[in-house]
Amino acid sequence: MKEVVQAVKSSKPVIIYDEDRAVISVPAEIVSGSIVNFIMKNCDEIRVAMPWRTISKLGLNRFRFYNGNLIPIDFKSNGISADERAKFIRDLVAGNIDPDKIVCPGRIFVEEAKEGGVLERPSFGEASLDIARMSGFSLVGVYSTLMTEVGEVAGKDYALKFAKEKGLVAVSINQLIEFRLKHEKLVERVVEATLPTKFYGIFKAIGYKTPIGEIVALVRGNLADGNVLVRIHSECLTGDVFHSLRCDCGEQLERALKRIDKEDKGVLIYMRGHEGRGIGLINKLMAYKLQEEGKDTVEANIELGFPPDLRSYGIAAQILMDLGVKSVRLMTNNPLKIEELRKYGFEVVREPIEVEPTKENLCYLKTKKEKMGHMICIND
Repeated sequence: MKEVVQAVKSSKPVIIYDEDRAVISVPAEIVSGSIVNFIMKNCDEIRVAMPWRTISKLGLNRFRFYNGNLIPIDFKSNGISADERAKFIRDLVAGNIDPDKIVCPGRIFVEEAKEGGVLERPSFGEASLDIARMSGFSLVGVYSTLMTEVGEVAGKDYALKFAKEKGLVAVSINQLIEFRLKHEKLVERVVEATLPTKFYGIFKAIGYKTPIGEIVALVRGNLADGNVLVRIHSECLTGDVFHSLRCDCGEQLERALKRIDKEDKGVLIYMRGHEGRGIGLINKLMAYKLQEEGKDTVEANIELGFPPDLRSYGIAAQILMDLGVKSVRLMTNNPLKIEELRKYGFEVVREPIEVEPTKENLCYLKTKKEKMGHMICIND
């Protein structure tokens, strides 16, 4: 990582890669016209990755998200030159641009990235934030997907060859994860207690302090032995406590606990801070109101100024590491959970956890399947 930091402090971009994709990245504070020009010649769109609280502080959440978690913006009087684009980005992150003078849609794509970097979500936006953090800059990174000479997304081999030819330092997301895990962690085990339950037997409840709040893991059996049945469950007060029919959360929680009880071994991690896919309880109720007016669950989040899903699973991954789990039978319908856990080095086998649709949640489940890629079987 010393080479990465030295390169960035010398105002050079770096290459970040995984097996199938690579990006050119630089801290937003030092992005220059020459770097933007270099990106424009070798990459696709320019992305500015920043934490959600920075997006809110800069007033950018007033603009609608497009294509997931991207906000395309520009300065009203901004030109198209590389120097002008670089200046716009620097002024933007410095807070020197009035939101009223920003136009949307534009050509600079703002992306929500987790403040905890790759230890919170193992993606390129978070990796860009980590590069900026390690180099002493604010948590805003500029990056763009590297393209091959024939216009295809560059993978690892092309990226390493490109970096060598251009004299750039290259680092993988896995290397960033390994480096940070050696020097820090985002979860702290605080307490263990016995938790007898009415319907699911006796668990060991382990409390953790994390950047997203206090989280509890319910544990049963010897976790070091074989594949472990795991449920990473997002907090849902309306579904888990009040048994709302608008979602499938409460039923999934009950099924997961019953399965762990039946096998007498497993882990359920209850992810507080994930309410409403990360937007919070009040905002979730506001989204419900919009759904009653005809929006689907994705459209409602976007209408409220949020991306469709603010959740990530790096915190859960670190809790599993702390528990000594290595191989996971993951009870989920969400492919993102599987993908993220694998990036943290877990062997993952999916265990479906579907519930019977009702008239109240059918549209919700269809939206999760069609717009969010959840692996749900729904027969019309």
